[in-house]
Amino acid sequence: MNTVDHSLVDFSELAYADGQPGGRATIKDQFEDFQVDEVLGFEPTGSGEHLYLKIRKQDLSTTQVASLLAKHLGADPKAVGYSGMKDRRAVCTQWFSVPNPAAQDLSDDALGNPGLQVLETRSNDRKLRIGSHRANQFRLRLKAFSGDLEELQARIERAILAGVPNYFGPQRLGRANSNVRQAQDYLLAFDENRVGNRFSGKKKGMLLSASRSYLFNLILSRRVTEANWNKLLPGEVLNLDGTGRFFKARSDEERELRSRLEVLDIHPSGLLAGKVGTKDPYIASDVVAELETETLSACPVLSAGPSAVGVMAGRRALRLVPRDLEYAFDKNDNSVLMSFMLPAGGYATALLRELVQV
Repeated sequence: MNTVDHSLVDFSELAYADGQPGGRATIKDQFEDFQVDEVLGFEPTGSGEHLYLKIRKQDLSTTQVASLLAKHLGADPKAVGYSGMKDRRAVCTQWFSVPNPAAQDLSDDALGNPGLQVLETRSNDRKLRIGSHRANQFRLRLKAFSGDLEELQARIERAILAGVPNYFGPQRLGRANSNVRQAQDYLLAFDENRVGNRFSGKKKGMLLSASRSYLFNLILSRRVTEANWNKLLPGEVLNLDGTGRFFKARSDEERELRSRLEVLDIHPSGLLAGKVGTKDPYIASDVVAELETETLSACPVLSAGPSAVGVMAGRRALRLVPRDLEYAFDKNDNSVLMSFMLPAGGYATALLRELVQV
């Protein structure tokens, strides 16, 4: 792990399931053009030592909101919890948790930021953890659309019926893969002196997450290129739609599994690089393992790094299925209005790149 990996592949260079779209549009011209509502998926208990805050934010990142809450309440920043990262240049609602005793005097005015509004508060017995929400509801306006409207409609209908490649979005990777490049530098330093750069715990976590996301995208892009990203290969590990549950495909169930793949009940999965546990039952084998190993061999630093620093391997569905997708074309300003729901961890950018160049 002493040489820099190959030149990094940009998000725009990843393979398309149905070729690059011909239509073009503008997104996020105004904050209101991109709206996201977090769907928690469970009811807070109504009592306990943590207060859940449903907050509407605009022109603020999730981590900025968390820092503002901690500062206002005089709480340890680590005591503020949230389930997922939401876009800064957007209007988003999401849940945060703070220590209940520290939150007695909490109001919009007290927070002192026009981009923040507390919509609801609920007590709960546990801190909010990353990945604990169920889904995100999106409402988007794509402006100044130019191109073949029938092509766009056909692409949307195919996305509804067949899903799209479940790429990690560029916001995870950083502008021009900047987070991935920093991860590479960190992992090289760690390999040389077993210490690494002096990043904070959150910074190191972000960089390692970016490196694993980038590698996953490479695996998925290869399978899209080979037209098997939504098909059953020997050695497959499958994901149950809308859940974090995985299971190893069995050869004697092949017909049933193919039927379930067709109706979007299950999806093939790809590796999230890391240390493999000796008792991990969800390790790919055969053709899938060979494909993943060969793909990652081009990135020895990034692929070996997470395991070297103790991050456990995982898997992620290769297919993203938008639910309740509705769309309309506004001829007044050539804009496309869209609403849809994605499971936690799904990126709207992964869906949009299959529909239109934005």
